[in-house]
Amino acid sequence: MPTLPAVHVTTDRIDELAVDALIVPVFRGAIEGPGTDTALRALGLTAVPRDVAFRGKPGEVVHLSAPGQPWGRVTLVGLGRLDELDTAMVRRAAGAAIRSLASTAATVATTLPLVEASTASIQAAVEGALLGAYRYDDARSDPKPHRLTDITVVVPSSLSEAAAGAVRRASAHARAQCVARDLVAAPPNRLGPEEVATWAQEHLGPDIEVEVWDEERLAAEGCGGLLAVAAGSARPPRLVRLRYRPSDPVARVSLVGKGITFDSGGISLKRPSTLMDAMKGDMAGAAAVLGVFSVLAELGLPVEVHGELCLAENMPSGSATLPSDVVRYRDGTTVEVLNTDAEGRLVLADGLLLAVEADVDAIVDVATLTGAVSRAIGRHAVGVFANDDDLLRQLLAAGREAGEPSWHLPLWEELSEGLESEVADMNNIGDPELGAGASVGGLFLRHFVDGTPWAHLDIAGPAWLDSDRDHLCRHGTGVPVRTLLRWLEQAD
Repeated sequence: MPTLPAVHVTTDRIDELAVDALIVPVFRGAIEGPGTDTALRALGLTAVPRDVAFRGKPGEVVHLSAPGQPWGRVTLVGLGRLDELDTAMVRRAAGAAIRSLASTAATVATTLPLVEASTASIQAAVEGALLGAYRYDDARSDPKPHRLTDITVVVPSSLSEAAAGAVRRASAHARAQCVARDLVAAPPNRLGPEEVATWAQEHLGPDIEVEVWDEERLAAEGCGGLLAVAAGSARPPRLVRLRYRPSDPVARVSLVGKGITFDSGGISLKRPSTLMDAMKGDMAGAAAVLGVFSVLAELGLPVEVHGELCLAENMPSGSATLPSDVVRYRDGTTVEVLNTDAEGRLVLADGLLLAVEADVDAIVDVATLTGAVSRAIGRHAVGVFANDDDLLRQLLAAGREAGEPSWHLPLWEELSEGLESEVADMNNIGDPELGAGASVGGLFLRHFVDGTPWAHLDIAGPAWLDSDRDHLCRHGTGVPVRTLLRWLEQAD
């Protein structure tokens, strides 16, 4: 499990805080604003010094010395325009500031929660701070000690009691996201399908039921997608079935995660221009589901949650599935595999069929499914497809609250024509001339949910970054863990 700093809440005056650094939010164009002017005026400043290249732009950071003050230094962090402030900006600012301090300061305090004086602002500030403090060191022979140990958030006295609950939720949400980050960051030679299954068995705790299906069980159960995708790998596939069962649940839902621990493309080998090092991140959907399950009992959510983790390694070899092979599923559906690099939908179909059989109220699958979704809406947003308007609205709202942008994309029936096979029930890819590859992937998956309320989150864009950005870290980001947790909390 990831190690994160301890978080403390105080209503003390800032000149009573003895910390290595005090993080002060600054709005673009002025120092006036909650949590801003008091700290700067304590330094004898009425404005940001002109010789400092700082304008208060979102996530912009500058460090100032603090002679005569109990803080070692003051760190100014930009929040953008006051009239455009929201909790997402608070989260971003906290992450950017903490990231700039984590290697040099052991104790940090911030007045960021004062900018909105709400529990939502407190939660956002703590989430951003903890996510900004994260780093992955497990593969280093001699990792540097984490310098940052304690984060203190200054809150209004009127919210002192409510703040404790906000910090608990924020800490759980951030830790869950960092669990997903750790799993994505792990080198593929250390974390194949079997190792992910073992991690679930060893780390999820007594309140989560974990059942693992090996390749023999998968064959007996008719899970043709997982077996086909893993056929070229020396590492066998696994299906991990998770259950969280609170007493008197208000709803029953299933989370289905794509877990391709490394994706070479199989026989349809990825082009050399593809960044192969990012392909260990093709299990980010399964990692997100594991992150969610890691805190369900702690949060005490009243929803029964099922999880189906579809785990395989996609490799080329003499035993690999070939383009034009046909795969048969447990419901009798046959699929012609025209492209072995469209493997995510093949394994997710197994998980979706099992989720439907569990008779849940709703299914959400999470997958780094298509590059097409990034071309459509960019790398910062989750593409959301759904067959149910209520479920769609819930997930889009949860994404807004979590500060994980999402966008509804269509499932146009005309695109289904490209999935018609000449030799089987379906193809696994659509007609290239019709385009809309992300929507075609969604249409393929919809076939296997049999009318159950369902949504597909295509996270191929935001699940992986090439550089640190505010509270999001380089490589695996852990998106959309907090969206899923907020969606589940809506039932509370």
